[in-house]
Amino acid sequence: MKTVQQRIEELKPEIDRLVKEIYENPEPGHQEFKAVELQKGLLEKYGFTVEKNTAGLPTAFTAVYKSAKEGPVIGYLSEYDALKGMGHACGHNMIAGLACCCAIAMRDAADQYGGEVAVIGAPAEETDGGKVELAEAGVYDRLSVALMAHPWYRFAGSGNMYALKPLQFEFFGKESHAAAEPEKGINALDGAMQTFVAINALREHLRDSVRIHGIIKDGGKAANIVPGYACAQFYVRAATSGYLKEVVEKVRHCAIGAAECTGTTVKISDYETSYDNMMSNDTLSDRMILHLKELGISGDIRPEHTKGSSDIGAVSHRCPAIHGWFDITGDESIGTHMDGFARCTISEYGLNNMYLQAAALIMTGEDVLRDPDFLKTIYQEFEKKKEEV
Repeated sequence: MKTVQQRIEELKPEIDRLVKEIYENPEPGHQEFKAVELQKGLLEKYGFTVEKNTAGLPTAFTAVYKSAKEGPVIGYLSEYDALKGMGHACGHNMIAGLACCCAIAMRDAADQYGGEVAVIGAPAEETDGGKVELAEAGVYDRLSVALMAHPWYRFAGSGNMYALKPLQFEFFGKESHAAAEPEKGINALDGAMQTFVAINALREHLRDSVRIHGIIKDGGKAANIVPGYACAQFYVRAATSGYLKEVVEKVRHCAIGAAECTGTTVKISDYETSYDNMMSNDTLSDRMILHLKELGISGDIRPEHTKGSSDIGAVSHRCPAIHGWFDITGDESIGTHMDGFARCTISEYGLNNMYLQAAALIMTGEDVLRDPDFLKTIYQEFEKKKEEV
């Protein structure tokens, strides 16, 4: 069997082309039709069976390469949506290239040790999180492990991310002239403002790990009209999905109490997709970090834990998963969603580091295929963490 580096070297021209074509044709969430076709064509060329419209999502896909022998199923996660007005300033064109590179290079290992290699393509990571719908449809349940990495300004291992609940509170009152007949009005904005006051009081009694942040999206029409409608939106985050549920109930009651004390009524809804916490598998992440060091990556590449949220959280509750980070800028001042980051995704520096990251993820996947004890340890951690959520 050829070395990992040899397999990657043979694929570089096609993967470079894939990354650059997706970069040159940025498509927002649920409109990534060209990106899907580009990945489909490349994967089919190398013997993958590709299913489009996975779970009924027009720009989701599943690609599978089956060896003749039974074994674990190694899943590489692909993203490919762009940011409106900023193109691939989050580097999802590279995530697509990375997933395809890893999966194609893994075929020989699957043939030798037994098992399957899959690419799961999910749309709209930047907006409503396609992985959540795919997880609810059971797409990730058959994977033994799910592996991915995200471009950034440095290399880092996979860390945990927060669970997220987006809550919207719409308050309904009664309009009146604020100077001539204020007594006839019921101020919906008061309901929204009292919700902020109640949540600020609630913070004292929550764990330090909780984050609650919100805005008033609609506060009325004019200063001389008692607002008959007001709308507040919040993100509620917690380190685990279980504790998030407790916090959300408390926040909901803040709004309900605010409505009661102001004489308004309140409608509570989700205005975006909710995310589970990312339950990163340390056993897998540590092995990926080990391989990065073997490949010559030095410095601080410990797991990067973040209070942000992502749709990969849903995947991590279905199978052991990691979300690593790799350097494409060499400059801490150039981060994701910033000017200049998109150009780094097609730079020589960025692509070279993407291939180093690919090698580490391929080597980690091969370890899963050939070492049953390693996979057993991965699942022991996975099951223990599921009990703690």
